[in-house]
Amino acid sequence: MLKFLRPLHLLVVALASLFVACELVAVESGELPTMELDTYQLSVTGEGGNITIFYGVTNPIKGEKPQVSSNVEWIVPGEVGGGKIMLHVAESDSSEERMGFVTVSYKNMEKPLRVYVTQDKQPLNDFKFSVSDVTYKSCKVHYSPRNQQRPYMANIIDSEYFKQTGITDGTVFVANEMESYLALAQRHNMTLEELMQNVSPQLIYSGEAVREFVGMQPGATYTIYSYGVEFHGNSYTMTTPLHTSIVDIPMPAMYDVNFQVTATMSNGSATISVTPENWNGYYAVQIAPEDNLLYIPQGETLSEYAVKSIASNFYTSARNAMKSGYSAEQYLKANCYSGYRSINMQLQSGKKYMIIVFAVESKDGEVPVMRSMPVVRYL
Repeated sequence: MLKFLRPLHLLVVALASLFVACELVAVESGELPTMELDTYQLSVTGEGGNITIFYGVTNPIKGEKPQVSSNVEWIVPGEVGGGKIMLHVAESDSSEERMGFVTVSYKNMEKPLRVYVTQDKQPLNDFKFSVSDVTYKSCKVHYSPRNQQRPYMANIIDSEYFKQTGITDGTVFVANEMESYLALAQRHNMTLEELMQNVSPQLIYSGEAVREFVGMQPGATYTIYSYGVEFHGNSYTMTTPLHTSIVDIPMPAMYDVNFQVTATMSNGSATISVTPENWNGYYAVQIAPEDNLLYIPQGETLSEYAVKSIASNFYTSARNAMKSGYSAEQYLKANCYSGYRSINMQLQSGKKYMIIVFAVESKDGEVPVMRSMPVVRYL
């Protein structure tokens, strides 16, 4: 990647036009060829990348192309032709800025040209992440460490963890994580190092690694993270800073489902009648009092954030129930409804409430999720 972009000003256009007009037909003027480049100095980031240099030739020789060579291994000349010279600059492995140059020559040209390349020191990040195959409940992460031999942690965590704990420092996060793993090791009469050896390569890797994460929460944001580790019995130290990246898990596609919802309240007793349209499966009914975070004042638009919050509230409840031993079907039967239902409940008089109804579904026994946009009514 270039540290800055060179503007493709009129010179570039002129050079390209000159090339198209001149290179295909040899000029028989007897004059020696001359060549111009659009730049003679490049600044490149430590990540390197592919770079294009534009050129034009006056008095070209038919069938000839510029010859390009480099004085350093980390600059590799590529394809030449069509008024373009391609260069590949490797990612820097140096702790200092480095310099090199390429020489551009042309047959019978009086003097070759030079392009000087300055590259920043190696990138600070010790890991690169690439995310693929993202669905509403899973994703695949490719971890690529700079040092292929050094052991490292490769994991993912719901970003809500950082909001709830207030942790912003990487070393504090790693220390807390190590304490959790140490407690688990002690419960199994192991040292931390023994535990990690048993779970490797599920958590600890060397070299390239690909992890597929499933059972993720739809609509949630997750933090991918890695850091180098070195074990010492019942502890480990970070050998690199914590490196993180964000992945947003989408909501599932919503079915076109509507619910006819009526509600009346008398002396603290509420009667809520629900009739689903175009839906034979389960649906959830949630009640949010005006002092609840899910409550949206009447007249306000139900934002994307509000929909995700409602979906998250349902998902968390279902997930916790299944962790305690419920199956998905048992949870749905105990906490959700199907078909026409008239629901009676006691609510506090003199208080505003929001009724939220939406379709839910569990595929293959997984945690049920929201599958239709919420229908909202007020009491």
